[in-house]
Amino acid sequence: MATLLNVSDKTIYRMIQNDTIPCFRVSGQWRFDKNEISSWLEDNRSFSKKVKMDEPSIEDEEIISVSEFIKRGGIYYDIPAGSKEAVILTCLERIKTRIHGIDPRQALTLIMERENLCSTAVGHGIAVPHPKTFGVFTANSYIALCHLQGPMPFEALDNEDVNTLFFIFPKSERRFLRIQSVLLRLLKDDEVLSIVKQVSPHDIITNILLKKEAEIFDKPHLL
Repeated sequence: MATLLNVSDKTIYRMIQNDTIPCFRVSGQWRFDKNEISSWLEDNRSFSKKVKMDEPSIEDEEIISVSEFIKRGGIYYDIPAGSKEAVILTCLERIKTRIHGIDPRQALTLIMERENLCSTAVGHGIAVPHPKTFGVFTANSYIALCHLQGPMPFEALDNEDVNTLFFIFPKSERRFLRIQSVLLRLLKDDEVLSIVKQVSPHDIITNILLKKEAEIFDKPHLL
């Protein structure tokens, strides 16, 4: 991985410790998923002019968990099926009722620019739609979880149709990459994946995420 990214092993370990790069543990060793790294590299290229991955600014950091972000952003059920563009717009319209200041049409245009480059599906029927770069930020960071009425094609690399969408609304470009990385690590856990895919009630999902954050990570995340 260090060779691929043209950085030192020390930098890779720092990125792992800071939850900057998508990764997971197998028998005590860190592993990287090729598809996730490809998508992460595409995002990182888009953000690289604004973001320094290894040098976070102190004033932008905040101790908070993914479960808390979802409590802020909400969980939305029974999103009707349709084209990818129509489904994403419906999700954004629903999310707007909770996260004020979002312009669904503007957000859709930015997200579809990214989708046209490479699908944001991450496997197992889950996608994380997001722009190439964020033109507008929220005062605080949020995650919105949307459950579709049925699976739909999303050009996923594992060829599995998608029925679960996570939308990240960050306070900054760098924060998006770190939230995304933590979220993807949580979705590697079988219990988290099962609860999310079962379209569980809001409290069950946020409680299991809170529990797993405590188990998987040794300390609160500086996001």
